Amino acid sequence: MEFVGMVCLDFYLHQNPDGASLLDWNHRLKIAAGAARGLQYLHEGVAPNIVHGCVKASNILLDVKFCARVCDYGLSFLAPKEKRGLVGYVDDDGRRCDEGFLVKWAMPLIQEMRFSEFLDPRLVIPHDIRPLVRLTKVASTCVSNSRKSIPSISQVTTILNNLVIDST
Repeated sequence: MEFVGMVCLDFYLHQNPDGASLLDWNHRLKIAAGAARGLQYLHEGVAPNIVHGCVKASNILLDVKFCARVCDYGLSFLAPKEKRGLVGYVDDDGRRCDEGFLVKWAMPLIQEMRFSEFLDPRLVIPHDIRPLVRLTKVASTCVSNSRKSIPSISQVTTILNNLVIDST
């Protein structure tokens, strides 16, 4: 019942014309941190550990206070390892992340810090871009093709939680 009445992040990002005004920089950061905490719980807080396999905006539910809840992880942990998740969404076999078109498109823009070209054009970029730079560095390392440089979900959660704290 906890999920009744929640709306997915995809609705605010792609379907609601007022979504941009409702999801300012601070709300988006809070949502990212909340989703990371949910994934951390799935990866480390339950046994057997669950690899979501398809994290996307439509699988992040938001309550009226914009607190994120990860959903639709279903019974993925029961599937054979080679059939878990979708290509570009799971890397537990060290799969190359460049199979996803979004990563191919965004990485050069992130590396060149061309924020206005990859961020939601409706989003007001904060005056202090240091948190944005930090967030893009975390995102870049998460989709890295080097298995050694990919941070753990605990590291990502800590960084995002600290960004939320620093932004308030």
